[in-house]
Amino acid sequence: MYNDTVTLFCRCENESGIQWYPKILHNVNLNIDKSTIVAKYGAESKDNAVLNVRYRNVDGKKIIGDKEYLLPKECRIEGKFDSTLTFSSGQKFDFFYVGTWENEDPVQDDDYGIDGFYDYMNRKYDLVFAVTSVATYSVIPHFEITGK
Repeated sequence: MYNDTVTLFCRCENESGIQWYPKILHNVNLNIDKSTIVAKYGAESKDNAVLNVRYRNVDGKKIIGDKEYLLPKECRIEGKFDSTLTFSSGQKFDFFYVGTWENEDPVQDDDYGIDGFYDYMNRKYDLVFAVTSVATYSVIPHFEITGK
């Protein structure tokens, strides 16, 4: 448990278009067992993955690895993406995939054609998941992120 590695891609829109900021997360727990997910979330669950990410409380901040967790709108403030991360669901979702991306340099969406980087990742790799919901727990400090 907590021995998986995923790369989270945080979406940022600015004047140069959409950029994805890769954040490599070590020592996470990824569950892609559909029967376990259905048992916990119900038969109507469309989620295919549950990602558990531990955090530490440091001076009232949630720290994951060497990055500070911020809520999605706060994280998207210009200049904060290098030292922070977020888990955003909805129309402007973040996504993760199992494995380690080669670096943490921003990825320009337009460099991957009209369909963009997320669709490219889905075509090229297995186990790519769009963030669908995020829950935060404080008793045992961790995030529970569902993805499909």
